[in-house]
Amino acid sequence: MREDNYGYGITFVDIDETLFHTSAKVIVKKDNKKIKELSNQEFNNYILKSGEELDFSEFVDSKLFYETSEPIKSIINQVKNIIRGIETTESKSKIILLTARKDLENKELFLQTFRDQGIDIDNKEVIYIERAGNISGMSIAQKKRIIIMKYLKQGIFRRCRLIDDSKENIREFLKLARNVPSEIEEAVRKKYEISSEERAIHFYGLLVLPDGKLEPVTHV
Repeated sequence: MREDNYGYGITFVDIDETLFHTSAKVIVKKDNKKIKELSNQEFNNYILKSGEELDFSEFVDSKLFYETSEPIKSIINQVKNIIRGIETTESKSKIILLTARKDLENKELFLQTFRDQGIDIDNKEVIYIERAGNISGMSIAQKKRIIIMKYLKQGIFRRCRLIDDSKENIREFLKLARNVPSEIEEAVRKKYEISSEERAIHFYGLLVLPDGKLEPVTHV
């Protein structure tokens, strides 16, 4: 089925342990002393104890990201294929790289990591990076949900995918799938002349396994 008939799609892709194996750690401190280091996955579920604070300095270090990130080729190839399909058809579909990181201190060096893998990161009409770490006061999964909603509010996407290594992020995503505001669904129905019996937006959660394979997640 042609893209313009079926409708546009948007794919959200995590970065750490999804596109790249990365070495950055979140430092847990107490009384200004380091007491432990957390990997990306450990941080997703870590609950601060009394007196603890988090140090994200390694996650804003562009040089560390550039020099130590190891590409997960299978997912990078998936992203490149999606980009190629969008560019070839001149579709309004999009890829959003949705990271838990804040802004890194050297934007160009950070972006060069993607360019070196053949990802057309400079084509902002097709691919864009959103940094959930710039939002404060909630879990990573909730921050990502806010960003996903920002795009769904455009009312033009019939397909929405999340590719992530965190089950918690995917669970929150699938909860969103069951609670899309009616005004967004109606905007999509109107754009594509969809009947009320047909689902307006299709959601797909894809978990990245340690070996780089994708596992569909269908249940919250």
